[in-house]
Amino acid sequence: MISFFPELEHSQNIFPQSARDLANGVIRPTAVEDDHNETFRRDIFYALKKEGLTSLMIPKEWGGKAAGSAAHYAVLSELSRASASYSITVGVHQMIQAAVLEYGSDEQKKNFLPGLVSGDLLGAFSLSEPGSGSDAASLVTSAKKVSDGYELNGTKTWCSNGSDADLFLVMARTGGPGSKGISAFLVSKDTPGFKIGKKEKKLGLKSSSLTELIFEQCHIPNARLLGMEGLGFNVALSQLDAGRIGIASTAIGLAQETLEVVWTEGTRKAFDFSEGQRAEWAQYFALLQSVFALLFLAATRKDQGLKVTSLASQCKLLASDLAMNMTSSAITTLGLAGLNPHLGIERMMRDAKALQIVEGTNQIQKLVLSRELDKMVQ
Repeated sequence: MISFFPELEHSQNIFPQSARDLANGVIRPTAVEDDHNETFRRDIFYALKKEGLTSLMIPKEWGGKAAGSAAHYAVLSELSRASASYSITVGVHQMIQAAVLEYGSDEQKKNFLPGLVSGDLLGAFSLSEPGSGSDAASLVTSAKKVSDGYELNGTKTWCSNGSDADLFLVMARTGGPGSKGISAFLVSKDTPGFKIGKKEKKLGLKSSSLTELIFEQCHIPNARLLGMEGLGFNVALSQLDAGRIGIASTAIGLAQETLEVVWTEGTRKAFDFSEGQRAEWAQYFALLQSVFALLFLAATRKDQGLKVTSLASQCKLLASDLAMNMTSSAITTLGLAGLNPHLGIERMMRDAKALQIVEGTNQIQKLVLSRELDKMVQ
């Protein structure tokens, strides 16, 4: 089996190995069916939680494994090989835990981290709105200050894990226009005035839900404000960097699986794998290794407390584009066999396309990197 995480310490390597075993034994058997039916299985999430795979970057004092970013991203890659949807679900859940850990008060950490780490609470992330996708700072969902808290009104879209979550990290406007008027709130699914709207139909990542959230005079206590008023956009951006590296990890998993499937099928006696095709996929192997090296660098710098915005965009852009190119090429290489859902290539191609869009489209990543170039050249 192709693997790109040999640099992990032995104590960290047990986690991607556990993820590989669970992916093959628990996720893969129903992956085709779950994709077709757009099904998320909570029991699979519990199985991942039982092995500590959903809270790898959380300190041990809060029940996590404190295994570091590289181990977490290695796990996402292994899960993605069986189902990118579950990789996304775990990645988003980790983002919510990290936000509470970084910005939460002592009371909030005590109230929410144990449930998130235990898996009793599944986290969801909600930033986008009907009129503000890539331009998230223009969101209009309001959080009006009232005597004992806030009143939320508005509609959010494309909420990750929305159909299945118990705790939602929601960005809403408490002040004037722009990013400094946005605050972050922790909203429980059973809060009066809050309901889950339509579940979006998608091309890929079908077992990971994206939903609409509707707030109508939804009262949120002061204790549910995460961080200070006006820091919501900072909360969101701090997690988007980690999220983009997570998307890259998921894409690398898709690319690894695609490479292994193509090479296995192509080298069978019944398949005429030409020298030209072997050369094409050898080049993909080299490109995949280089993208992994970039991701490992980003994970290392993240754990060192360094800014990784540029690296996160590079990883997300290159890995998701590579996964899309490889899955598309795989269908060309394998012909009609590549269209068989049980081989997994056509599902991985749909998932790869989705990865080019989520957590900021790849066009947005290019914009981020062009601004980085402006700073470097000046």
